[in-house]
Amino acid sequence: MSQAAITLIILVVAIVLFVSDRLPMGLVAFMVPVVLYFTGIIEADDIFSCVINSNVILILGMCVIGAAFFKTGMAYKTSQFLLRYTKSERGLILVITILGGVMSGFVSNSGTVAVLLPIVMGIAVGSNIKPIKLLLPLVIGATIGADITIIGSPGNLIAKNTIEEFSNGSMSISFFEYAKIGIPMLIVVAVFLFFFGPKLINDREAGNETLQNPDYSNVPKWHGVLTIVVLVLTVLGMVLTDYVDFLPPMHVTACCGAIVLVLFGVLSQKEAFASFEMLTVFMLAFMMPLGTALNDTGAGKMIADAVVSVTGNSSPLIIMASLWILTWALTQVMSNTAACTLLCPIAWTIAESIGADPRAVVIAVFIASSVAVCTPMAIPANSMIIGPGNVRFKDFIKPGLAVSAVCFVVSMILLPIFYPFY
Repeated sequence: MSQAAITLIILVVAIVLFVSDRLPMGLVAFMVPVVLYFTGIIEADDIFSCVINSNVILILGMCVIGAAFFKTGMAYKTSQFLLRYTKSERGLILVITILGGVMSGFVSNSGTVAVLLPIVMGIAVGSNIKPIKLLLPLVIGATIGADITIIGSPGNLIAKNTIEEFSNGSMSISFFEYAKIGIPMLIVVAVFLFFFGPKLINDREAGNETLQNPDYSNVPKWHGVLTIVVLVLTVLGMVLTDYVDFLPPMHVTACCGAIVLVLFGVLSQKEAFASFEMLTVFMLAFMMPLGTALNDTGAGKMIADAVVSVTGNSSPLIIMASLWILTWALTQVMSNTAACTLLCPIAWTIAESIGADPRAVVIAVFIASSVAVCTPMAIPANSMIIGPGNVRFKDFIKPGLAVSAVCFVVSMILLPIFYPFY
């Protein structure tokens, strides 16, 4: 059996395991490169080489900064301040969607929802609004808003890594590269929910769970100030990396920010280590060898040829749209990180095989993987609102499908504009 065929079999088995959820996702990710080694596809050194990948280091550094942002109460205070200025249901839907989106662009969407959940519940009760009417816009905004920066979600970094690795460094992704798509998409979704959200989201009484606002009274004020300063300077350093020669790479900047916060006691060493999202690290580090194997063995080209044969002489836009829909469908029932990890290398190969600029297709895959809004198990943040809002499975479907359609249209319009195929 050829190496390409073996690689394809491993890919199919990985997809089945991710979708079935019969084994822990991190275990599956770790098994993939080990199996690739024992089947002779990669060398032993290749199994662990990606652990020291710059994007993996970037994730770890930003996990520490994000944890400090939440621990010091800065996320909570920021959200409370911004939610003071509107009381109507439609106005709250608009503000909560944008607030959740902007915050999740810089820290995890799960952390964003966890912090904003008690605030939104309190506003809903105080304004006599069904909590579900505000909680669904919260998770939708937090999910879509992750597309604003490269650190918003693991898929962002997977797409970045795919583009930079497969182009051998000739293409690079800046900190706000995705904002060209992410910001317009968040705004359009927020406006869409403003007009249609009240009708699309079902009425449902609140659940029995009681959420208490966290107490930050024991946190020294200077801890919060230092955290904000570090976050702002870290983001600024990342943005300017491509324009100022003496600044360090983005992952080094993130590590410097993390060091400062631990050095000054904002976080203890134990808290810093606890903030690491190890599942994300495993998915990014140990699934990268599969992407490389798909490229090196020709398995990716086989998939590309099959897709092209099905779509015939279709334009790159049709192929991009097909991959967007495929990724979006997968990410409703399996990890969006896994879907992005599996399909980004394939998207690159397909685009390259027809002579098109692969960036638009790869970014389309990662954006589709982030539109995980149709089921409660699509991302952990979705499941957080089930108890407090008494949200049921079917409550996600109608607004989720509508928002997905909006995101699809925005993506198909903007991606070819910013990343022309030829």
